[in-house]
Formats: sequence, structure tokens, C-alpha cells
Amino acid sequence: MYESFPDICWSARKFCLEAAAFGVSDYSKKVLEIGFGNGDFLVHLAESYGTETLVLGMEVSAVCVLKAAKRLSSGKISNARVVLGDARYLLEKCVPPSSLDAIYMNFPCPWPKNRHAFRRVTEGRFPESLSASLTEGGKFTLVTDEEWYALEARKKLSLSPLLEIASFEVNPALELTTKYGSKWKAMGKSIYRLTVQKKSVYGDVSTSHQPENLEDIMAMHSKLFISDPKRTKQRAEELVGKTGAAENFHWSFKAVYWSSEGHALLKTITSDEGFEQTFFFRLVFLENECLVKLEDAGTPLHTPAVRLAMEAALGYLSDEPEQVFQFRG
Repeated sequence: MYESFPDICWSARKFCLEAAAFGVSDYSKKVLEIGFGNGDFLVHLAESYGTETLVLGMEVSAVCVLKAAKRLSSGKISNARVVLGDARYLLEKCVPPSSLDAIYMNFPCPWPKNRHAFRRVTEGRFPESLSASLTEGGKFTLVTDEEWYALEARKKLSLSPLLEIASFEVNPALELTTKYGSKWKAMGKSIYRLTVQKKSVYGDVSTSHQPENLEDIMAMHSKLFISDPKRTKQRAEELVGKTGAAENFHWSFKAVYWSSEGHALLKTITSDEGFEQTFFFRLVFLENECLVKLEDAGTPLHTPAVRLAMEAALGYLSDEPEQVFQFRG
């Protein structure tokens, strides 16, 4: 049945909620494209797999997500969904084990400079997340125009005990030529396709891969008892520009916006090992209380960096840094 635009375009939070029900969904198969760009290959997947397969696309570009969602909606393609979010984080935190039959990635940015290496999709815990998310026999296919990137990905993924290299092809016959594929071919560049398959598993195999706990993405708020609301509001202004970090989790307060009622929105940016989110904390000032609440409008996931940012805001706004907060979430 034809799906409406809001049903096709998912936030990262909605995806995590929906992914929990993968095992009881109406779709016999589920496949994913990481970084779908203008959506050509995503549409191809939805049409070639057919309506019994759910086709997911993950993108960090909001513009690409909206364009693809509009394209799917206008084309009345009912078996595809687009998700605004970082696939590295969502695969690890939200996708149930052994739930994806195939994962595709076409011409990702290789981030060639050493200082940008951490941005590559295949870095970090991606091999573990990949092997955990795929079904037995499920395949991951990477297509790139950079030989060094293809070789590096082959090396890293082959180290996973649950993955094996199925093929490594140079200038293969692609089932669909994407925008970048056509561009690189016109420039005379070679195309490399790496296919990795999840091995058959016999017996119990332990894995640390677990979907995000749904309680971690529900309401998150805390209440402060304050003696001087005027001074606390001044402290809220002073939060702007402050940053902090713990291991690979970073946060930064960017701006404060005040309402006519004297309440505020605190713009915050966080990074969890490269997974970035921009959102707001709502500051509600009462007579002797200040309610600090994660604003749901941006549907942020409640990651460690988000929690650190909230703790930092609470600590700075508090009359007594050591007081015990009525913290929930």
C-alpha cells in the first residue's frame, strides 16, 4: 500500500523504535543502503527486491533525505524508508542482530587525509556492527573508485571472525550506474567492488552488539532547585561557548534563545565517537525551580555525549554543584 511522506522519512529516533519490531514485521527481507545520495540506487533496490522486502536508506545529509523521501512518495514506492542518521552509530546501537539480508554502500567519501581517517565509514567498530547486523549468508557490497580504499576495506573486514571475502572485482558490470559511477567512468577511473559475506555460524556465538534500550530514547529531564532565578538565567547565557569532553564523547553549547515568558532553548551539539547531533535543551524557569528538559522536536538519541551535556548544563546552572539532581531518562 502507498505510504505517505511522513511514514517514509524517519528520524534516527523513529528508526530505533521501529527497528525493535523487525522480527515481527510484514517484510520477509530487509536490506540497507548506506549513503544513498540522490536515491537512484535506493529506488532500484526497492523495485528489484519487490514489495516483500523492506529497503532502508541511511544518510547524514538532510537535503538528500528529504529529496529521496519526496521521490519515493511521489513514485508511490511503499517498501522503502529513508533515515536521517549516521549508519555507523545506528548499526551498532539500534539494528537487531542478524536482521539485515544485505547492506550496500556506493562511492562513499574515502576521506583520504590521515587526520580525517576516523570519518571513514569502515573505521572503528564498523566490522563488528556489520557482522552482527547481517543474517547468516548476508552480504555487504562496497563500490568505490579508489583502489587504496577498497584494499583497506578488504583488509579490515577480513579480520572479522564472522566475515569472509566473497569477491573483489575491478571494473565489474554494475546493475545500475549511479551519478558518481558515471562521473568516474567518464574520467577514465577504474571501479572496484568488494563483496563480503557473513559466515554460517554453528552453535552459540557471543556478541556485544545490542540494540539501543528503548528506555534510553524516552523522556529525559531534570529539575533544579534555585534560590535566585535572575542569577540562574545569567548563568544560562554564560553557557554559550562552553565545551567539554570525556574520552570520545564531546559536547558544546552554541546559543541561547529566550521566549517572551522568560524561558529558554539552549542549542547544543554533541559527538559520540564521530556521531554528531544538534538539538536543544529547554530551560523552564519557575519561582524556585528550573526544569531542564531535552527538547523532543529534534528527536535526538540519548547518547552518552547527550547525557554529559545535560550534566554539564545542570552543574553550571546549579546553586550547589554537589546537589543531587532529580534526573530522569
